[in-house]
Amino acid sequence: MRYIVSGAILLATLVWLVLSYLPDVAAALPVVAFDSQLVQATLPWLAGITLLAFVAIQIDLVRATVRWFRPTVESVTAQAVREFNLSRGIEVFWTVLPLVGTITLAVWLIGG
Repeated sequence: MRYIVSGAILLATLVWLVLSYLPDVAAALPVVAFDSQLVQATLPWLAGITLLAFVAIQIDLVRATVRWFRPTVESVTAQAVREFNLSRGIEVFWTVLPLVGTITLAVWLIGG
């Protein structure tokens, strides 16, 4: 059942992406505009707060991933690391990648 639900969500997402880029469909979509000065002044702050929250969560995930591989980990964690043949470098890389991508995108958007 979960494969059917996952497949349906993936299919719906792909259809939405394809349809949203077709000119006739895009023209029929409503246009959302933020014309108020208050809203325009608030959006950068909201984006900054969201970015900081995301970075804090990602840093905590990196910390937790690194902690998994410490020699003083609990026996259950050490057993899971052995059982799934987890590599410290690979796990930390894939955990840090979204953080680096987000910070790079933020610096690019602010600088550009």
